[in-house]
Amino acid sequence: MTARAEYRRCAAVWLALVVLLALTAASAYVPLGNWNAVLNLVIATAKVLLVALFFMHLKAASALVRLVAGMAVLMLALLFVLSLADYRTRATYSAPWEAARHPPPHAPSLR
Repeated sequence: MTARAEYRRCAAVWLALVVLLALTAASAYVPLGNWNAVLNLVIATAKVLLVALFFMHLKAASALVRLVAGMAVLMLALLFVLSLADYRTRATYSAPWEAARHPPPHAPSLR
């Protein structure tokens, strides 16, 4: 690949990353509810793939390097799943100052 073609490819990937960054920032102003998180994760995945394939040169790397990169992603996913499982199985307790602000539903009214 010539130097000019390499420069154009890097500029195109950079421009794609800037567009994805703008989409991420714009999604903060669109009320999509729970879909905002899903949309942002999809955008983040696209950015990670662009960086890994082009700037880290995984597209032209040997099979062993790609295998190690894939295992790193799988290990990171495993850590996320284990952290989420820990978070989901914990008991939730309200803070002491929240109880005074929100009386229980059976409490008499002070009117």
